[in-house]
Amino acid sequence: MNLFLIQDFKNLYKHVCCVFAVLLLFNQAKAQQTVVAHYNMGRSGAVTYATSSDVLMDLSGLGHDLKRNGQPVFFADAPADKKLNGEGAISFKDRGSYSIADNFGKAATSFVLEGWFQVNSRQGANDKGRSIGVALAYGDDKEGYVLSQKEDQWVVLIDGKENAKPIAKATPGEWIHIAVVNDGRAVSVLANGIKTLTGLPVAKTVSSNFSIGALGKGNYFNGLIYEVRFASLNKTKFDVTKHLLFNGKQLAKKQKQATDEQRALIAALEANKSIVKVQSFPAAAENSKDWLVSQVKTPVQLLLQKDPGQMSAKLLLTNGLLSREFYVADNLACVGFKNENTDAQYLRAVKPEARVMIDSTWYDIGGFSGQPEKSYLLESWYSNLIAEPSAFRFTGIEVMQPTARYSWQQKYNAAHTDWPPKGLHVLMHYKAPLNKNNWQNTVQVTVHYELYEGMPVIAKWLTIDNNTNSSFVVRETECEVLAVNQDQVKRIHVESDYSFALANADKEGSALMHYKGTPPAYQTGESTTTWRTDSEYNTWASHNQAEDKFLGFPHHNLLVSRVPMGPSETVKSKQQFTSFTTFELLHDNDDRERQSLAHRKFYRKLAPQVTESLITGGITSHDKTKLKGFIDQMGELGFERLDIMAWPGISHDNLDTGYVSLWKGISSYAATKGIVMGGYELQVASRGRGADVDCIDPITNKPGSLFGQSVCIASDWQDKYYSNMWKFFDKTGLMTYNMDGPYHGDVCASTTHPHHTNLYDSQWQQWKQQVRVLHELQRRNMYVPIPDWYFLNGQSATGMGYREASANLTPQQQLLLGRQYIYDGTWHKTPTMGWMTLQLVGFYTNDARVGLEPLSQNLDRYEVGLFQHLASGCQFTVRGNRLYDTPETKAMVSKWVNWFKEHRAILTSDIIHVSRPTGRDLDAMLHANPELDEKGMLIVFNPTDKPITKQMKVPLYYTGLKGKAKLTDQNGKESNLELNDKQETFINVTIPAGGFGWFTIKG
Repeated sequence: MNLFLIQDFKNLYKHVCCVFAVLLLFNQAKAQQTVVAHYNMGRSGAVTYATSSDVLMDLSGLGHDLKRNGQPVFFADAPADKKLNGEGAISFKDRGSYSIADNFGKAATSFVLEGWFQVNSRQGANDKGRSIGVALAYGDDKEGYVLSQKEDQWVVLIDGKENAKPIAKATPGEWIHIAVVNDGRAVSVLANGIKTLTGLPVAKTVSSNFSIGALGKGNYFNGLIYEVRFASLNKTKFDVTKHLLFNGKQLAKKQKQATDEQRALIAALEANKSIVKVQSFPAAAENSKDWLVSQVKTPVQLLLQKDPGQMSAKLLLTNGLLSREFYVADNLACVGFKNENTDAQYLRAVKPEARVMIDSTWYDIGGFSGQPEKSYLLESWYSNLIAEPSAFRFTGIEVMQPTARYSWQQKYNAAHTDWPPKGLHVLMHYKAPLNKNNWQNTVQVTVHYELYEGMPVIAKWLTIDNNTNSSFVVRETECEVLAVNQDQVKRIHVESDYSFALANADKEGSALMHYKGTPPAYQTGESTTTWRTDSEYNTWASHNQAEDKFLGFPHHNLLVSRVPMGPSETVKSKQQFTSFTTFELLHDNDDRERQSLAHRKFYRKLAPQVTESLITGGITSHDKTKLKGFIDQMGELGFERLDIMAWPGISHDNLDTGYVSLWKGISSYAATKGIVMGGYELQVASRGRGADVDCIDPITNKPGSLFGQSVCIASDWQDKYYSNMWKFFDKTGLMTYNMDGPYHGDVCASTTHPHHTNLYDSQWQQWKQQVRVLHELQRRNMYVPIPDWYFLNGQSATGMGYREASANLTPQQQLLLGRQYIYDGTWHKTPTMGWMTLQLVGFYTNDARVGLEPLSQNLDRYEVGLFQHLASGCQFTVRGNRLYDTPETKAMVSKWVNWFKEHRAILTSDIIHVSRPTGRDLDAMLHANPELDEKGMLIVFNPTDKPITKQMKVPLYYTGLKGKAKLTDQNGKESNLELNDKQETFINVTIPAGGFGWFTIKG
C-alpha cells in the first residue's frame, strides 16, 4: 500500500476519533451511562489489508488507548448499516491483537461490555488450532470476563469457568453483536439484542487486562472486530433499547435497504433483453475451426447465471474464443478470463475493474476484497468476498453494438472487412463510493468492454462523467488491472491506442535519442502495458534470486495498463473524460509465427486502413513540366499515388494563392490519371515553430525538447496550422497525408499554452490532438502514411524498418538488407503496414554508385529491386526523376506492375516467415491467405553468384490447405503437392545466380 495513503489514513483516523470523543461525552450526560472505553476499528473505510494503527484510540476521551501487538490489518467489511456508511473493521489473524494492562479501576459495579464480531469465513478459518480464540477479554482467564469463539459457538468465561450453555452459533462470515451485562447482582449475555444467557455469576474480581483479539500471548482470535465498548450503567436499570450499540430496528431497516438494492440490481440484469439468461454457463470446447485459418462466426453474447437466492449472479461475455466472467453481488469484479479454445484460465485473483486518481485520491472501480490466497481463485470463495466501501459501486449494464472508433470506408484496394467490427459493446456503470456523499448522483464511472466476433480480442476503456457543479482532475488512471496466472503471461498480448514514439520507447531499445542518466517515464514509457510484482501474491512457485532470470521472472504477473505520465486532465462540470483504449489478445500457444500472425489479424480487423495498398511514384520537384511528365509515366505504368518527397516537399499551411494554385493544378492533373497525391512535410518532431509555441523543457524551463526543438501541438499553433492545413487540402484536393514527425511524445512544461495546463497533461493533450487529426483524415478518406505507431487511430503505414542512412547504400546492398527489413518488419506488421523505397537516384548524395540511372543500363538490377518490393506486398515507392527511359525499361516496369495487380490480394496477405536472408543461401517469403483462390505465393531469391537447386520445406498450414495442393511456377508449369500431417510440403526449386522465382499455390 502507498505509504502516503497510510499516513493520510492515520491522520484522518485521529481526527475522526477526536470528533467522536466529544460526541460521546455529550451523549453520556443524556443517557445516564458513562462510557469508560470505546474503540471503533473502521470509521474511515480504510483500504483492505493495510496494517492497522499502532494505537487503537479510546473514543471515550479517558485515555484508555490500546497498544497493537502483531499485525492486525484493516478489512473492508462491517455490520450492514455500518458498511452502507463506508466503514470497515480490523482483521485479527497471524497473532494480532490490541491490549492495555488496565481494568479501568474496577469502577463499574454494573456495566455493559459489548462488541461486533465476525468469525473468519476465509481460507484458514477451519484449520486445526484456528477455531478457538479470544475475541474480547475484560480481565483474564482467572479473574474477569472472557468472550471467546470455540469451534462453531460463542462462549463466555467468568473467572476462568466456561458457562455450560453457549451464547450463540458462530457462523463464519456473519456479523454478530454480543453484549455482557452486569446489573450488579447477576450477569446476562445478549446476542443481537436478545438475551440468550441469564443468571450468570458476577466475577469476584477483575485482573488488570483489557484486550481485543487475544488473551496474553495466546488464544488468538481469527476474524473481524468492528467495535468494542465498555460502559458503566451508573446504577441505572439496563435498557436494551438505550444502552447498546445494537439497534435492531435500524439494523433491520439498513439490511433490508441493502438487500432490496442488491435484489433490484440482479432483477434489472435479468430483465435486460440484451443479456441471455442461462441455467449454467457452457463448458469450454475446442473450436473445430482455427480462427487464424477459417472464419469463426460464433456470435458474441453476454450470458447471465442468477444465484437461486436472488442476491448474486454471474455474467459471461463470450464469443466462443475468449470469455470474460464477472461476479455480481454488492459490487462487480472479473473472476474469470479464459481462452475458450484451450480452456486456459488467465486469472488467478480478483482485482478492481480499474483504478482512477481523482484530484489526490485513488479510487477502485468495482472489485472485491477478502480473497484469502492470490495464486488461485475458488468459486466457493465468491460469496465471502467483500465490497470495499471506498470503491465505486456497480449499478447496472447497457449492451449495444460496437461503434466505429473513427470513420473509415473501404478504399485504396483495401481488403473487405466489417467496420465497425461485429461484436458487443458492454457498458458497466458505477456510482461513487459510500463515503463520497457529494458525488452520489453526480459522478459516474463507466467501464466499457468490446468483444469482437471471430477473434480472441477484447477492448476496454473508461469514461468518467462529472455532473457536479465544479471541476476535478483525473490525475492518473489504471484502465486494466489483471492478476494473471504466471504460466499465461507470455500468452497475452496487450497494447493500447495510446501509442507513439516516446510512449513506446525503451531505454534498452533502438531509440534514436541518447539518454543522459536515467530517463523519466515520459521519455521511455515502455508502452502503456506494465507487468509488476503483486504485493498480495506471496506464494509463487519460485522466489529464488538464483533462478528468477532463467525462469523469466514469473512473479511479474500483475498486468496494469496506464499512461506513462498523466493524464492529469481537468474535467469541468457537465463534461466527460474518456481514457485510452486497451486491447487484449489471447494466444493459444507459444509459437512465434502463430502469435505474430494473430497480432497481424488483430490489426486487419481493428485498424482496417492498414490493408490499403497503393503503388507510389516519388519525386523531389516543384517544376510543373517535370511533375506532369512524371505523372504521365505513372499513368502509363499503372502507378496509383504521387508523393512530393523531401526535399522540398510541401508546406501544408501555405495558403499563398500561387502556391495553392500550383498544387491544385498538379493534383487535378494526377486525378485525371487515376492518381492521388500528397507531399512530405516535417511537421512536429525536431521542428521548432517559435518560442511562444515550442515545447518548454521541464528541467531548464526554456524552449527545448528531446528530439531537438519541437513545436507543442497543444499550444495555439494547433489552431493556426491545422486550420490552414484543412483549408489547403480543401483547396488543392490532395488526398494523402505524408507527414514526417507527427506528434512523437515531447513534453511541455509551459503553463500558458491554451490546450494544456502544465507538464503533467502535456503529453496526453498533444496525443489527443494528433488523434483528432488522424480521425479527421480518415473522415476525409485520405491515405495516411506517417513514421510512428498510431495504427489503432487511423494511420495507414510506417517504415518497414527505419534507418535513413540506408537510402545512401548501393542498390546491391539495399536488396539484401531490404529483404531482411521485410522479414523482420512483418513479424508484427502486415506487408501493407510497412513502406519501402527503391532509389532510382541518390537521396542525400549524387554518388553515381547510389541509384540506377541511367535506367536502361541497369535494367537487371532495376528489375530485381522492383520485383522484390512488389512481391513483398509492402507499401512501395519508386523514387526518381522518371520511371523509365527506353521502351525496354517501360515494358519491364509495366510487366511487374501488372503482375502485382493481378496477384495483389495474395501478395498483400500476411507473410509466413520461411527463412531470413543471410546472403549464403536461398531466402524466401511465403504469402498465405486461406480465403482466396490463390491461397499461397512463394517468393524465392538467390543472393549468391551461383545458381542453386535445392528442395525447400514450405509450411502451408496457414493457407488452409490439407492433404494436397497444386503448384504453378512462374513459367506456368503445374505440379501436385503432397502435404504431411503438419500441412508441410517439399518443393524443388532452381534459382539462377542473383535471380528470383515465384510460385502460386492453390487447392
